[in-house]
Amino acid sequence: MNWPSYNRSLVRRGEILIGFDVVNNWDAELKEMNKDKVGEPFSYPNTFLLLLGYAKAYFHLPYRQTEGIAQEDILKEKYLPSQITVQ
Repeated sequence: MNWPSYNRSLVRRGEILIGFDVVNNWDAELKEMNKDKVGEPFSYPNTFLLLLGYAKAYFHLPYRQTEGIAQEDILKEKYLPSQITVQ
């Protein structure tokens, strides 16, 4: 079995086309979250993680399909999280 291809197909099942305003405030929210933070800076704003969590719960999606939402709709130009990050 071609596991990389199978994994990509699972991710594609999670693709939904919705306009997300989360991306518009991404940098500003991260800047605010990381202000005066000690240690490694946050990579994802809280609203993005909440959006993924709500989408996963509402649509009863497994993690790879939730990853597909992030890849297809939100993070085309941002760092793409894997299903492990989404968990």
